[in-house]
Amino acid sequence: MTQVDWASTETEIAQNAFKKGNERAVTVLIDVIRSKSQSLSSLESVCSLHDYLSTERYEIEGRMEFNHDTILFSLADMMKRELIEATDLQGLDPKKVSKIKAMSLF
Repeated sequence: MTQVDWASTETEIAQNAFKKGNERAVTVLIDVIRSKSQSLSSLESVCSLHDYLSTERYEIEGRMEFNHDTILFSLADMMKRELIEATDLQGLDPKKVSKIKAMSLF
């Protein structure tokens, strides 16, 4: 969907849900890092944490920018990862919400 397909109120709702999902993703990441860092006991475990952080950084940087062309996919991914809920999408066109919910199942 392009920006033309989004009313200004829908864009604001989607942006708020997107922001909320990204904030929750960072919170989850910090919790995982804290947990993993508690069990560091060898160079191998340090390298494993480094690899995990590198992967997460790459993924987060790819998800942080709001894009009308991909927002349905982004919101579906956030819903699948339980970073947002259907209530966060309240006010969007029901067809968009249905698409997001359906895509979150895969």
